[in-house]
Amino acid sequence: MTNILIDWTEDEFDANYKLRTNHLNPNASWAFGDAGGCLFETYGDEFAFVRRQDPRYVWTLLDGDDGDQFVASGMHFVNRVGYLISKVPVPEGVFIEARIPSSASTEGDR
Repeated sequence: MTNILIDWTEDEFDANYKLRTNHLNPNASWAFGDAGGCLFETYGDEFAFVRRQDPRYVWTLLDGDDGDQFVASGMHFVNRVGYLISKVPVPEGVFIEARIPSSASTEGDR
């Protein structure tokens, strides 16, 4: 049962949860610098790999209804774009969500 909801920016997420590289796909997106991408697909071998992970390390990249995207702790299925796996777990009883504004979004639009 989730007891605490934490709403972060993308920068706060990046600072607190370093991600594992997708070793199954050398062309995966969500890359930092010259490192390989971290986003895992929602089907096939990549999805099978994500499902074998401890759920406290899994994050879902989601499309939001307002055009922005979100990274949410845990494995979600509705509006999913892909999955990320962190190197540290989310604490028990905590749900974290980070908004990733689209390039067209501005603070005045919300």
